[in-house]
Amino acid sequence: MTGNSMGEMIATLRREKGMTQKELADMLNITDKAVSKWERNITYPDTQTIPKLAEIFDISIEDLLMAKLPPA
Repeated sequence: MTGNSMGEMIATLRREKGMTQKELADMLNITDKAVSKWERNITYPDTQTIPKLAEIFDISIEDLLMAKLPPA
């Protein structure tokens, strides 16, 4: 997935975890509309949310910021 957008990465990781946008949003105390906007690259997570996303998806903050999936 290297070279793809952060939004595409968030969508892929969320689906791999079997989560809906609403479930991810609830874990982050945000709206599902915000998650949808991230996944469509309209907006991006704020700096306080990025570490939480990395933890939920079990990836490094660096990989999330670079939109790079770790090797499977």
